[in-house]
Amino acid sequence: FFCMCMPRPPALRLPLPRSPAAQCTVGTAALSVIIPAYDEAERLPRTLEESLAHLSTTRRGPWEIIVVDDGSHDSTCEFVAARLAAEPRLRLLSSGRGANRGKGAALAAGAAAARGDL
Repeated sequence: FFCMCMPRPPALRLPLPRSPAAQCTVGTAALSVIIPAYDEAERLPRTLEESLAHLSTTRRGPWEIIVVDDGSHDSTCEFVAARLAAEPRLRLLSSGRGANRGKGAALAAGAAAARGDL
């Protein structure tokens, strides 16, 4: 998986760190929500909007939403990438187009990159 800690163009991806000491350290979060996604361009916009709205109105501390695109063939990754600049609490991890590793691997990658409690 690749880690996109800061908003970057979809073509520029960094390898996901393997050791805890090398993990993304930009900012902190009290809560991390992980959304694994594979070909979810149809459903993800509503899920993401509802999650952002809920967390924005109910959480007092810092939080983040990590969308882990697990090799989608549709526009899942591009949809999330387009939202990164407008929502700093949103993060995107991507395994790259067509590199599907399964839901378990996507959740593990999101947990490894999380800055807060899961």
